[in-house]
Amino acid sequence: MKKIITMFIASVFAFSCSQGVVDKDKAKEQQAPAAESAQPADPHAGNMNADPHAGMDAPKERKVNVPKEVADKYKSLILEVKNTADNSTVQADVLIGQKAEVQGTPFTVEVEYYMPDFVIEADGTITTRSAEEKNPVAKIKVYKMGEAFFDGWLFKNHPTEHGNFNDPSYSITIVKSQTK
Repeated sequence: MKKIITMFIASVFAFSCSQGVVDKDKAKEQQAPAAESAQPADPHAGNMNADPHAGMDAPKERKVNVPKEVADKYKSLILEVKNTADNSTVQADVLIGQKAEVQGTPFTVEVEYYMPDFVIEADGTITTRSAEEKNPVAKIKVYKMGEAFFDGWLFKNHPTEHGNFNDPSYSITIVKSQTK
C-alpha cells in the first residue's frame, strides 16, 4: 500500500512540475502570429503614474476618426474639476484641440478629441456613430504642474469607469459640450 501511495504522490508531483513547461521552438512559433495580431492600445488608459505595462513594449495607438460633421459641430467642452479634500469645484471651458489651465488647481487640460456617440469599430478605429450625444467621450491629456500626468478618456455617462482620470485629491468630469 505504501508503494501505491508513494507512486501516486510521485506521479502527481511529476505531473504538476511538468505544467507550464513549453518547448521553446513551439513557443516561438506560436508567439510570432500572436504578436502580429496583437490588439491596439486600450483607449481607456489611465493614470500615467501607475503604468500597469511597465517594462513592456509600448502599445500601439488606435486610429481615431473624427467625422467632419462632428468637427464642424462641436467647439469646446465644459469640464468640472472637483477638489475632493475640500469638496470645491471649478469648471473650465476647454476648446477641442487646445489646452487650458484650470484655475485654482495644479492642472492644465488638453481636449484632443470629442466623440458624441463613441464607438470602437471592428478594425479598432475609434470614432462616433453620429453627431448626437448618446455616449459622449473625450480624449484628454492632463498636465500637473507642467508634467504629463494623465492621457486617457473621460466618459460622460460613466464617470467612474473605464480608467477615467484618477487622482487622490481631484476628479475631472465632462459637464457638457459647446457647439459652434
